[in-house]
Amino acid sequence: MMTRAEVLTRYRPIRAGIRRVLREATQACGRADLNRAVKQVAPWAEAEDLEDEDTIEMLVDVALFEPNQRGRRAFDRFLAARGERLGAADRALAERMVGAWFSLFRVSGRHEAAGLWLEDLLEGDRRLWLVDEALEASAPEGAILGMRLFDAGPFHAGFGIIVEPDQETLDFCLEAKARGGPLPFRHSLAATLYGDRLRASAPPGPADLALLQTLFEALTAESITPAKVGPKERGRRSPHPRKPSPPPKR
Repeated sequence: MMTRAEVLTRYRPIRAGIRRVLREATQACGRADLNRAVKQVAPWAEAEDLEDEDTIEMLVDVALFEPNQRGRRAFDRFLAARGERLGAADRALAERMVGAWFSLFRVSGRHEAAGLWLEDLLEGDRRLWLVDEALEASAPEGAILGMRLFDAGPFHAGFGIIVEPDQETLDFCLEAKARGGPLPFRHSLAATLYGDRLRASAPPGPADLALLQTLFEALTAESITPAKVGPKERGRRSPHPRKPSPPPKR
């Protein structure tokens, strides 16, 4: 078994690579991709409700990784058309990220070396090893989290915004899976949970897509440095603060 130091030595370059890949992939999103994400996540929102970084990141996640009406994803288009811009290591990482999926996970404990043991509640409680320093430091055992993960090799890694489902949504998902049916949502699970989170804190109103496009373009500008350290690192958000602080309002 790897030591904690060995695990983190493997993990930290992967985390940095995820940020580089997402920065490049975001630039492959067109107006149609973003428009679709807004319509699925927050069609009721005022433009100012879509200005913060977390909200833009949720929209970009849906635009990149959820298929359009033709079953195609912007991330796959990016990798086929612009993947050669990535270095060899980042290209290999991006190819692993193709398999990323969004699900509901229960934190079942700390891994013996580093990270967390998770159970994928929508895949028969499949047990996964996740390495995420911020989440390891903050997530309580038993927490149920919606997030996007992929197999990074020796362990799983994640990216995007972490959200917590309400009990009703969780029950709907588990009941649907128990019956062997599809999830009972019009759009994807990610879009549903992101929309729930935004709707809880924003008044209704028409979205100004022109302003959102300007903000979206600013996010992809090279003058903006996406890397951050700690729980607020770009590409990952922990829904739980470090103990003993109470959880933030969602």
